[in-house]
Amino acid sequence: MAGETTSAIIDGRQLKLTNLDKVLYPAAGTTKADVIGYYSAVADAALPHLHGRPATRIRWPNGTGAPSFFEKDLGPGTRDWLGRVSIRHSSDVKVYPLIESAAALAWLGQNGSLEMHVTQWRIGPERPGRIPPVRYPDRVVFDLDPGPGTWWSWRSWNPGGTTRSLV
Repeated sequence: MAGETTSAIIDGRQLKLTNLDKVLYPAAGTTKADVIGYYSAVADAALPHLHGRPATRIRWPNGTGAPSFFEKDLGPGTRDWLGRVSIRHSSDVKVYPLIESAAALAWLGQNGSLEMHVTQWRIGPERPGRIPPVRYPDRVVFDLDPGPGTWWSWRSWNPGGTTRSLV
């Protein structure tokens, strides 16, 4: 079964799915097919939060037991139907995917994207000569997973209470 390719129609889009039996989460035995199935199951709940937001991905194409990599740009050969937006950075322009359909979520699963990050703003209408399009900030996120060596610890600080008092 390894290396097997199949086709699926999701949201009217044809996707080529490969290696569906590949284990992406070794500790749980979760396969690529399981991840794609999960993304499809949560699509209705997730998509309103992803719509209009450029996405970056952390990909584990060979599962979480192997090295991962961070990806912003869409690679060559990305299907034309996948939404995208160009954003100018200090040294270049990157083309980010817009995850706005169940097919786009399945595409993420097919590519081993097990972690996604979206902006705190949505893109607005295109304007000629403007990269990126107008940005509309509409939420704030408090990232409460400190790395090693952080000056505070979970035992001495109540992040939920502090965050509630800030908002």
